[in-house]
Amino acid sequence: MKTRCAVWSLLGFLATALPCSAMISVGNLNKEEARDLGIVMKQRPNGDAGIKVWLEFKKVGFLEHFTYAELRVKDAQGKHRLSARLQPNPVVHGQDNDLVSVAFSAVPAELPHCAFMIVAYGSSRGDVGYVLEVKDFLNLPRAGP
Repeated sequence: MKTRCAVWSLLGFLATALPCSAMISVGNLNKEEARDLGIVMKQRPNGDAGIKVWLEFKKVGFLEHFTYAELRVKDAQGKHRLSARLQPNPVVHGQDNDLVSVAFSAVPAELPHCAFMIVAYGSSRGDVGYVLEVKDFLNLPRAGP
């Protein structure tokens, strides 16, 4: 009996401890929509790492429940190539404490294939994610000669 209770306790613990994936509604944001939500995308040179690109926003409105952000990269045909979770960190020295920023760096030729996705679970809009394509926000150098 003690063994059976221990097994059930362990299973209960594992069920609550394991991360779960929830379904979210995902949409795209253009520059104007993002600005209306207080989201700004910026860029600057980053030495050998290419160009640093980052989002800045305050945790207000649906972003009050900001859960995570990720970098998404597509190939030239628009197929998903990779994604990576981004950690919120100050990008600029002396950044306001109430400002959230997430960033990545890439060579300029890769930037047209990159996007951010920001996710907020339990927000006023429900469980949502928004994709912000870098090429729609920044003036990128043209590829080729």
